[in-house]
Amino acid sequence: MKLITALVAAAAALVTMVSGASSAAAAGTEIAIGTHNSHYGDGSFERFAGVIGWQEVNDPPDREKLDSRLGAEYETFYPADGPAKAVPISWRVDRFTKVGAGSVRTHDGEAEVTPARYVNWVVLDVIGTDKSIVVVNTHFISGAWSGHPERQARWNTHYQVLNDTVAMLRQNHPQKPVFVVGDFNRAKAMPLPAPVKYVPVAGVGGVPIDQIYASTTVSHGDVARQPMWGSDHHAYKLLATI
Repeated sequence: MKLITALVAAAAALVTMVSGASSAAAAGTEIAIGTHNSHYGDGSFERFAGVIGWQEVNDPPDREKLDSRLGAEYETFYPADGPAKAVPISWRVDRFTKVGAGSVRTHDGEAEVTPARYVNWVVLDVIGTDKSIVVVNTHFISGAWSGHPERQARWNTHYQVLNDTVAMLRQNHPQKPVFVVGDFNRAKAMPLPAPVKYVPVAGVGGVPIDQIYASTTVSHGDVARQPMWGSDHHAYKLLATI
């Protein structure tokens, strides 16, 4: 009888353990994705999100400032190609591990008009879970939709490369949610391969040029606008549960 009682108790404990684990998994993991145009490194590079896509980190002193400000709590992906380093991606080392990364040029630069532009991405495992995410960062040519229509061809080429890159990442990582951040230099939400979709900014009318997109397969609210922190652009942050 004692043996039967012990077995029943052990079985009940196992059911409780499995139920608790299932509940924890169902609760999901909250992460914060951010974007900030640093205005040629003038921004203070705040540690405001777990993963942050930066723009206009153009020169070595800008990157030294970023690394110094973030410190050992973050790692940053700088692609090999020099101009691509202007749109790096940083992540908290206690929350994420990089398992993949890449960069593609969208179009060449032109003196007095634009540097060469890029789409950069990282694949990150979420430490302590079986979950991973893909984060894409980019910065489009300026002025194409505000006074320089001759630049629209470059903007459109960049958009096609971004679209193709997101499609490729979705195909290669079908189970991983994709987040796209960056300075789009166009106040319009753009379609990207499903299920990646623009996320509106809370309390802000219209669409800002700094944007965040997220897979609709994850739970999230609206984007929150943050301070400028020394830049001429606001930072933006999205909280998502994966």
